[in-house]
Amino acid sequence: MSEPGSSDESSISTPPAGGAKQKVMISSYTILIVITLLVGLATIVLARVVPGVTAASLSDILVSPISGFLDGIEVSLFLLILGGCLGIVNKLGALDAGIAALVKALHGRETVLIAAIMAVFAVMGSTYGFCEETIPFYALLSATLYAAGFDTMVATAAVLLGAGVGCLGSTVNPFAVGVAIDSLASVGIEANQAIVIGLGLILTVVSYAISLFFILRYANKVRRDKGSTILSLQEQQAAEEAYGKDAVATTQETLEFTGKRKVALALFGISFVVMICGFIPWEDFGVTIFTAGGVWDEAGEVWATMPWSGLLTGNPIGEWYFNDASVWFFIMAIIIGVFGGLRENEIVDGFLDGAADMIGVALMVGLSRAISILMGETGLDVVILDSASSALAGTSALVFGPLSYLVYLGLSVVITSTSALATISMPILGPLAANLGFSPEVIIAIFCAANGLANLFSPTAVFLPGLLLARVQYPTWLKWALVPIIVIAVASVVITTAALMAL
Repeated sequence: MSEPGSSDESSISTPPAGGAKQKVMISSYTILIVITLLVGLATIVLARVVPGVTAASLSDILVSPISGFLDGIEVSLFLLILGGCLGIVNKLGALDAGIAALVKALHGRETVLIAAIMAVFAVMGSTYGFCEETIPFYALLSATLYAAGFDTMVATAAVLLGAGVGCLGSTVNPFAVGVAIDSLASVGIEANQAIVIGLGLILTVVSYAISLFFILRYANKVRRDKGSTILSLQEQQAAEEAYGKDAVATTQETLEFTGKRKVALALFGISFVVMICGFIPWEDFGVTIFTAGGVWDEAGEVWATMPWSGLLTGNPIGEWYFNDASVWFFIMAIIIGVFGGLRENEIVDGFLDGAADMIGVALMVGLSRAISILMGETGLDVVILDSASSALAGTSALVFGPLSYLVYLGLSVVITSTSALATISMPILGPLAANLGFSPEVIIAIFCAANGLANLFSPTAVFLPGLLLARVQYPTWLKWALVPIIVIAVASVVITTAALMAL
């Protein structure tokens, strides 16, 4: 498997048979660097005329990508370790054999798999903000669907839109709904969680139906005619190198789904299930099985006696973050290698090869956070929010709904943390909405809907590493997703504005 974002140099420089040079698209890395530079220059200009904005220095601009990488180091390290675990699975041939068996079993029913995966991701996105955790699934689903006759855009859309519409219609997502409700409570505004859940369900179901329609329409067209793919020749070649028949074993012996490979793949699957369970805040739902046996020290705010599920990582299941997931996958990488019968040097080589494939993805995490960090350091994000709040004062529901949606959409591009955006914005827009007689529950729904939509197209969002794994360039994704995103946005605005008028 080649490094994400890389391509064969000869394929770029050698013109095709027609004599025309192959068009090379600008990389996602360069796009983010250019945007960071533009934001830095914008602060220099605005600082002269806008109070509250501090001009970014040259060092601020140059250091921001490094600061972004440090800010996202837990995610980056997790991706490297996950890549190492996947590398061991690949060295055993378990993933290739498992995919071949799955494609054979689902022959003619692959669209059911797409719909089911999207539904699962949507539920997880709605309940606990399943977003960054989707990155590994771009590669896994790309391999599966590519072998079934689709292109990697289908896999990309299934993962990104699946989780994205869930976050867009957050119901009990603690990072969005939970923080928003707490932030409103801090300024004396109470929100009814039942109404928030109802609006979130409506947004999720409608957005899911829209997304599934566009994905299946495109998927069926690509399977019938490979030439109808939206991917460039460069992207098609990269996808073929990573997920085509030459990238996987082709002999009957290698593709045989042996007992060892079944065990290895089962352990790999269990690893993902445990990781997902680790991120879900079970105690918020009244589930205490994972904290059984633990004693919490209120004074020190630490576990005086660690619950059984926290013995490996230091945090019980339900309180995990990426450090815990890194520990878990590191342990499972060794276990999978041992059960697969690999020697010590083979386990090490497989792990390093897999981690190497993730280096480009890990670096992308830092670049995508640099813009938000630069805006926060210069105060540009707060100035934008205050200006937007002033513009919304005194408007009717028909105006407030669409405009507040646009405000949150713009803020979500520059403030990448959902919880940070809720903390900053709700104490400002919440009282404004209350003074105008609007329901606070709908304000939360507008915030979630706009923030979720931004996660589908913003260059500062977390999906760019996933695009690299799927060998899809950012401009290509925007080209494909433009219409579905617009339709979802219109539907969201209609739903939330109607709710503003009715509640």
